[in-house]
Amino acid sequence: MTGSYHEETDKDLATIAHINAVYQPDPIDPASEARVRRKLDWRLMPILTLIYLFAFIDRSNAGNARVLGMGKDLALDGYRFNIGLSGFYVTYILLEVPANILCKKVGPKIWIPFLALSFGIITTCMSTMQNYHGFLAARICLGIFEAGIMPGITYTLSCFYCRHELVSRVGLYASVASLSGAFGGLLASGLTKIPQWGMIHTWRNIFFFEGLISIALGVVGFLILPSSPETASFLSEEERQVAVARIRRDLKSQKVEDLSMRYVMRALNLNTILISLASFCSLLTMNSMALFVPSLLTAMGYSGIHSQLLSVPPYAWAACVCVCVTLLSDKTRRRGVWILLVMPCTAVGFIILLTVKTVGVRYFALFLCLTGAFTASPMFVAWVVDNSAGHTTRAIVAGTVVGFGNIGGILATWTYTLPDAPRYIRGHALNLGFACLCLIIVAAAILNLKRENDIKARGGRDERVHGLSEEEVADLGHLHPEFKFTL
Repeated sequence: MTGSYHEETDKDLATIAHINAVYQPDPIDPASEARVRRKLDWRLMPILTLIYLFAFIDRSNAGNARVLGMGKDLALDGYRFNIGLSGFYVTYILLEVPANILCKKVGPKIWIPFLALSFGIITTCMSTMQNYHGFLAARICLGIFEAGIMPGITYTLSCFYCRHELVSRVGLYASVASLSGAFGGLLASGLTKIPQWGMIHTWRNIFFFEGLISIALGVVGFLILPSSPETASFLSEEERQVAVARIRRDLKSQKVEDLSMRYVMRALNLNTILISLASFCSLLTMNSMALFVPSLLTAMGYSGIHSQLLSVPPYAWAACVCVCVTLLSDKTRRRGVWILLVMPCTAVGFIILLTVKTVGVRYFALFLCLTGAFTASPMFVAWVVDNSAGHTTRAIVAGTVVGFGNIGGILATWTYTLPDAPRYIRGHALNLGFACLCLIIVAAAILNLKRENDIKARGGRDERVHGLSEEEVADLGHLHPEFKFTL
């Protein structure tokens, strides 16, 4: 009996010693790692950021086109415009997870450019729309091919960057969601000035030329994007080894999983559920602002062109805040606390819109509304990927959070309707409520992750590795006792 006990204890100790050897590999030369990181930044970030920028422009440019004549030309009266906007989110939400699994299967080099090429073609074709039914069909098709963009880019970055490097990169590319409002407004104003050529004129120019840019980005993306660190041709053989080793060291795993139900169940844990709910709240407010800021400015008394131009400063401000906060998040290696700092700004902004009638103050409130929503939304995706390990698991959680979160996008398309103009009390109240709910859920998520880290620190999860083979240990992912969650 005693001999058996000692044999089991020795076996467990040997297993733990082997695990420590596997997950504490030879140190990587800091200079080599920095050189690899710089090369990855220069190759990945510019093209992925531009693709996401024009994906967001192509989905939100309907708001610009509406105030510049599309609403009248296509007879988008009553709730027709809102229904068309909702059509996008139906297919967008349903295809998030399948699209990200395809990204893993096909590889980012092919998948991301294919999506950019596809939604670019659809956007270009939107310049020929003749009625409401064409608008609705185009929005539904646009949702199909944009579904995989945000989770796909986040998943792609997670394959090349360590956990503490991820949020600042996600924040950089996602900051263009708010920048797209500024850039998109200026671009829309300029494109409408192009003289009519054939049937293409004014608001139709917006779709035609912005779609062409997306198509060009898809072609460039195919030429320069790598599929994985192992196959990155712009890295030397030594640099590829460093790129692979640092990801394995960071994730406590060398295993690339196949698609299996156990990984689906592992991905759908309490943390994923909480972050998905919080993402739902923040994406509701973010999409409300992305779609309706020109309409809100028009309701304040500004003309169509002035509404486009006045939308630029709030969006530019939100982009700067997003970049700064995400950089600080990576520097401090904290996520939730920064979201708790910026989301109250959004709540205060909607309180002002509800209670104040002075136009100047209401315009200032738009800056506050965009501050939290456009910063928190991308951080949620990076945060949940940050706290997951294993390529399949990460692909699933990214798709789940973005997919469920964008159910808020459907609701966002109905927050501001023409019958509620010009005060839009119902829309402001709805956004205020969900901004406050977001804060509560984020606090709960932080407490849940802290509790799990405390349990691991006390050795409460060490039994997970007892008696396991090396392959089984490598398959634990974020369930591994040494995997610490980022708060």
